[in-house]
Amino acid sequence: MFSTISNHTILIVCILLLSGTELAGQTPEPMQVSLDKARQHALEHNLELQNARADARIAQRRVWEITAQGLPQVSGSVGYQYFTDIPTNLIPAEFFGGQPGEFAEVQFGTEQNLSASLNINQLIFDGSYIVGLQAARIFRELSERIFTRSEIETRSMVTETYYMCQATDQNLEIMRQNLTNLEKTLFETRKMFEAGFTDAINVDQLRLTVANLKNTIANMERQRELSFNLLKFQMGLPLDTPIELTDKLESLFASLSLETLAVEEFDPSRHIDFRILQSQEQMQLMAMRREWSFYLPTVSAFYTRQENAYRNEFNFFQSSQPWYPTSLVGVNINIPIFSSGMRSSRVQQARLELEKARNNTLQVEQSLRLQQQEALSGIKTALEKYSNEQENLQLAERIFNRTRIMFREGLASSLELTQASDQFISTQANYINAMFELLNASNKLDKAMGRL
Repeated sequence: MFSTISNHTILIVCILLLSGTELAGQTPEPMQVSLDKARQHALEHNLELQNARADARIAQRRVWEITAQGLPQVSGSVGYQYFTDIPTNLIPAEFFGGQPGEFAEVQFGTEQNLSASLNINQLIFDGSYIVGLQAARIFRELSERIFTRSEIETRSMVTETYYMCQATDQNLEIMRQNLTNLEKTLFETRKMFEAGFTDAINVDQLRLTVANLKNTIANMERQRELSFNLLKFQMGLPLDTPIELTDKLESLFASLSLETLAVEEFDPSRHIDFRILQSQEQMQLMAMRREWSFYLPTVSAFYTRQENAYRNEFNFFQSSQPWYPTSLVGVNINIPIFSSGMRSSRVQQARLELEKARNNTLQVEQSLRLQQQEALSGIKTALEKYSNEQENLQLAERIFNRTRIMFREGLASSLELTQASDQFISTQANYINAMFELLNASNKLDKAMGRL
């Protein structure tokens, strides 16, 4: 009986192990990633963006922290004292009928004391607090705008890397197709050489061309791996996650609207960098007002309630024993009178910082206008290059096909075929790169115009 159970158990374990081995050996399905999905995934999982999101939330809590400073502040305290030796005081002995000049030793108090107090403080007026509330709200707005800029940068960065990955992928695919064609031509040329219809130099030339193209493909494959890893890093994916890009350059290019080339009036307030500088300028204005507020008095009120108990035994919780209360209500007014020019110096410094912030805003506005002009010029250049490369590709393809036919008919040498092949591959790569540059230029123009 025991032997039968053991055999069954061993059989089940073996089946499970074999099944686990088969599952472990399976390659996971690659993650299908479109451009929109890549952007969205990056906005949710990019680590740098998560830190920016945390900074925005910290700013929100900072606003409440400053707000709470002007609300009632309540604190309590409990103190317990046990005198191992009750303090001794000396008083003139003549108070008790003694001789003048002599002192009597007297001990006052009890061995154990307990006190409990409640303190309430309320700020009534403080100019720096009022300015601080305004500055906190501006700071929250500034943090939100910085987070928005991080989102825009991430979106733009992922877009450019996605384009680069697809350009690398398609260049690699073109090279592999050309390698297949050249290997086929090499095979046919060898057969012709064996039949005595061509020279050995034609075979060697084609072998060299094939070997060089294989090296180029190997380098391109390494570049592809690096570009895909960069995209996964920007998306917040583990680097070992297999992905497959679903949006080809042609489809992305087809969806590109030529309306992006239209010249529209540049509005700096639409650009996030300009809005960030505006918030920083407002922060400097609040800083100057805060320094001015120190010329104003501050007013606060307080209430204190204290209960004291004096015992020779630890019986503080017996209701029959007395407690001695003390209550106090008051107002504090702090009036600044003279600071030897310290406050004036701080106000002047803050005014100069505000002037610098305004200058920075103007400088950024001019810089953004220049970026917009450069981006517009760049997309026009990229469009012209794309049109030229499109024509060149058609010419190079006709030249290569015609040279290949002439080579088979013995009217062209292998060197001429190699040159035509290299020219065709180079032109195909230039065409893909021109498409890539035009898409990138469109992305940069959208960013410069504040469309992202």
